[in-house]
Amino acid sequence: MAEILSLKEAISRYVKDGSTIAMEGFTHLIPHAAGHEIIRQSRRNLHAIRMTPDMVYDQLLGAGCVSKLTFSWGGNPGVGSLHRFRDAVE
Repeated sequence: MAEILSLKEAISRYVKDGSTIAMEGFTHLIPHAAGHEIIRQSRRNLHAIRMTPDMVYDQLLGAGCVSKLTFSWGGNPGVGSLHRFRDAVE
């Protein structure tokens, strides 16, 4: 039987420092709450994977959670440049 966890507990249990994560969703489906919970729990050295990084990935980079990012295209035409992504690359 499936176990139902709060987002806080799920992140605490399954996202550890050094984990590989992939959070998918476009526009209104971007998993902001999951990204913000990872930031709140100060996870570090994450390998983040995303087809096209968005604002949540930019925030994870800015908060120092991500050390490696794998993606196919870097940008976010809906909201403009991903500033922390650009800082990390430069």
